[in-house]
Amino acid sequence: MPRKNAHDENVAKMMRLLKVSKEEAEKIVADDELIDKGGKCDWEVELTPEQKKAQRKARLADRTVSEKHTKHARAENPDKRNLIEVLEKTLTEIASEIEVLNAEREISFNYNGTAYKITLSAPRKAKEE
Repeated sequence: MPRKNAHDENVAKMMRLLKVSKEEAEKIVADDELIDKGGKCDWEVELTPEQKKAQRKARLADRTVSEKHTKHARAENPDKRNLIEVLEKTLTEIASEIEVLNAEREISFNYNGTAYKITLSAPRKAKEE
């Protein structure tokens, strides 16, 4: 069966979703296509100068992140920091090129000519129900 073109598929979708007649759906899709191309529909009203100014202001509005959506500071984990320090001290006896990449998370080293990296993670505690 040949595939319908995109216009016919959109008309069928509008008929199904909006429960409108085929003529109404075709008008909606035609208006959508016209708007997508930058045209004006016959039902659009002309904006007053004040409305145009408000529309432009809204489009140029500052899009900065509000204060309540800023990232919170991550809590320090002294246990993980201590574990990395212990690993570093222990590895100095048997490995070379030891480098702490993140004081609470990663350490890399060279052992017998092979590079290794240890990433420390602490799974979250299970939620109690």
